[in-house]
Amino acid sequence: MKPLSVIVVGYNSPAEVDALLESLAKLPSWESMEVLVGENGNQAIPAMAAICERHGACFASFPNPGFGTACNRLAALATGECLAFVNPDTLFQQDIFPPLVALCRQDPSVGACAPRISNLDGSDQISWNDPMGLFWELMEATGLQTPWRQRMIRKRSLASPHGPWTVGFSSGACLVVPASIFREIGGFDEEFFLNYEDIELCDRIRATGRSVQVLPELRIFHHNSVIQGRDLSGFVHHRLQAKWLYLRKHYPRPQRWLAMLLWWFQALLRLGAGCLLFKGSERTRLPGYLAACLERFRKRTVTR
Repeated sequence: MKPLSVIVVGYNSPAEVDALLESLAKLPSWESMEVLVGENGNQAIPAMAAICERHGACFASFPNPGFGTACNRLAALATGECLAFVNPDTLFQQDIFPPLVALCRQDPSVGACAPRISNLDGSDQISWNDPMGLFWELMEATGLQTPWRQRMIRKRSLASPHGPWTVGFSSGACLVVPASIFREIGGFDEEFFLNYEDIELCDRIRATGRSVQVLPELRIFHHNSVIQGRDLSGFVHHRLQAKWLYLRKHYPRPQRWLAMLLWWFQALLRLGAGCLLFKGSERTRLPGYLAACLERFRKRTVTR
């Protein structure tokens, strides 16, 4: 058994996966990991298969069952002691995996751990958060989530620059979970097609009494929104739908009702502001907000 299985799910993204595997192959721990790559799109299967063959990675293709479902299918094939879920648009310069695996081995109270994630210019990417709650929903609905989370990063960095930081969740762009724990809790919830599956997974890990940790001295680089940017409307639609599902599953009443009201406020505010203020290509996201609102309205009407 190898210490680590790296799991990558792409969507018509062979160039990004090729660059990712090139960066992984330069790490000292490359020989001690197995890499499994899944392709959820239907336009890049031959190219992705060739890339994986060149790098010695296991390859599988799926008829786009969703990100979490594809991760689960690859995890079922993995033999590593730990599973590292890695987005295709990430790059590695630092060998982050040995200390992350060591943390999981040495401390059984750790259920998941992650590095700090940076933009390509070296600035911090907001990749983790405290546990979800109504205060967060209010921040996101009013557009104040980014400055609030930047303040959290500065506060943690000053108080504990070397970490680890105990968090509510960390992004699935790079998340390491002991394989035994991942299987114990049933993997990703397959009701989530795209987005929020990493938050929901971390919630269930914490529900077992284990913690989610970020090691801020470990750093990777993430091409934020490069793949998402190819279909911003679809990304917004999937994200809002996933958020609604998360609210329904994880918020008790009456917090759930308040959170759902904030969901509507957020979606309608961004849709209205975008129609009034944006022009041309800036309006790319708007169909996604509209589609999400119409879908929620239709489902509400049907259930009456």
